[in-house]
Amino acid sequence: MSKKKLDLELEVEAAVIGIVTSLQDYKLAWKINQVFKIELVLEKDLVIDFTKRSKITLSNYCYQTDLIKIDLVKNKGIDKEKPVYLAKELAQIDYFLLIEGEDYFMEVSEVVAHLQSINEISFVQLIDTTKLKSRDNFIF
Repeated sequence: MSKKKLDLELEVEAAVIGIVTSLQDYKLAWKINQVFKIELVLEKDLVIDFTKRSKITLSNYCYQTDLIKIDLVKNKGIDKEKPVYLAKELAQIDYFLLIEGEDYFMEVSEVVAHLQSINEISFVQLIDTTKLKSRDNFIF
């Protein structure tokens, strides 16, 4: 019997913003809560299984309403005592802020500007996920 392969191209339906900071995840979530007047709450750790028998466990903070969902996800996790990245090609990024339903929240450029106003954040950038090899990792 012949095997058939299904190639499926999924799109990330969220604005993805990369953040570089030395802050711990709970402190960054608190600062973001203060700036945007939201309540990012620590959720159960996010576990992503990769092929080749590796997986990554990441801390995940979430804020959700009927119209928007905002996730603050750490880029670097540990698997078998070695670092594993959600987006390996963006290893310099510490956290990702994913905003689904951004049309109901605020313009992405405004989000970036507000994040840049936090003194402890060194760098903020809107990530073009269409150019990432690991873009499928952002679908969870």
